[in-house]
Amino acid sequence: MARYNSSPTLPLGHWNSFPIYLSTILAAVLGAGLLGSAILNSVGLQYLRLFVFAMPLDPPWWVWRLFTYVLIDQVSFFSPFAILFFYWVSVGIETHLGRIVFTRLLALLTLVPPAAAAIWWWGFDHSSIISGNYMLLGGLIVSFATLYPNADAWNWIPFKWMAFACIASGSFMLLGTQKWFEIAQLWASCLAGFLYIRQAKEVEYDDHESIITRVKRFFRRKPKLRVMPSPSSSAYRSTANEPASEMDVLLDKIAKSGMSSLTAKEKATLEKAREALLRKDQR
Repeated sequence: MARYNSSPTLPLGHWNSFPIYLSTILAAVLGAGLLGSAILNSVGLQYLRLFVFAMPLDPPWWVWRLFTYVLIDQVSFFSPFAILFFYWVSVGIETHLGRIVFTRLLALLTLVPPAAAAIWWWGFDHSSIISGNYMLLGGLIVSFATLYPNADAWNWIPFKWMAFACIASGSFMLLGTQKWFEIAQLWASCLAGFLYIRQAKEVEYDDHESIITRVKRFFRRKPKLRVMPSPSSSAYRSTANEPASEMDVLLDKIAKSGMSSLTAKEKATLEKAREALLRKDQR
């Protein structure tokens, strides 16, 4: 294997020219989990209890079950396809946003179902046992579709519509058996993946402006609207022939690239204009 690569979007290394990502290792771990599930199931169900997550917690200090439950699943004909799909989607996210962002996303999507189980227990006194990576895959599908909404799946259909079809199919399947808790888990995972990728994209493309900053700007005091003079007035005629002001250029620049794109001189000019408007409003 080649030496370790520290770049967050490049492979960790290569094995016989095959790139080894974090997603590659995790896909192998999921495969090992399926094999372990089959072995433990044949030995005795009491051993599976060590790794699945259950509400109420018994005993409560088995905290590793918050993460190991995704490794415990029934082996079926579609299990290899689920692992391959996990690898394909995960590599797409990891190579775009980096390993750190991808790791946080996986941790979030892994913890959402146990959090939903806890809320369901405290709110509805509903006991539950969680195992498998179904909800994790649902959240990853939505995450990938949020990151690449118009990417074609197999050069045929935009992935956002494929993700919608997958989530809708899963929801109707659970609805048919009235598994309301599982539906809540699925949609909570999808919502968490969507919001996380949206925030990650804003940090990457919108000059590190967070959701909190956008909310603050939404509630910030809005400038007062002023009635402009009519074209026939003298005030209008006195300014009609003037060239576009420097403020117009600055406002266009802010609209296209954000406040951080302004130089110190441009910010000073903008501040002077704001103070001038405030003085006019106080008259």
